Amino acid sequence: MLRTQRRPFAIVLLVACWATGASAQDTDAAVTPDQPSLFAVEIRIGKAWDPAKPPQEQAYFREHSANLRRMREAGALIVGARYSDIGLVIVSAATAAEVRAQMDQDPSFAAGTFVYDVHPINVFYPGELKARARP
Repeated sequence: MLRTQRRPFAIVLLVACWATGASAQDTDAAVTPDQPSLFAVEIRIGKAWDPAKPPQEQAYFREHSANLRRMREAGALIVGARYSDIGLVIVSAATAAEVRAQMDQDPSFAAGTFVYDVHPINVFYPGELKARARP
């Protein structure tokens, strides 16, 4: 009898963790409404990308790198990565409009060197990322 009484509690606890994004070990952490949201920003090459040039020689590439560095130093850029021909940055902000305002400070988007899409994300497993040494 005691076992069946504990099982519903465990199921409710797991569902609560899933719904809030908390891990099973972090069940006492409070989720506050004023906590910034996370957004995935996918960055792709735009119409002005010149396939004959390497990335570092593309129009506004230095400014693009400087904007990402500025966002990182301000604490807004949480993770930056690349897969295939796509750049991916995870940005902490109150709204998607705030993310767009940060990204639009980068002249490479206005010039068409790159384009981007913003997607709200809900982290269900926080995990841990470690940078690998570059070859």
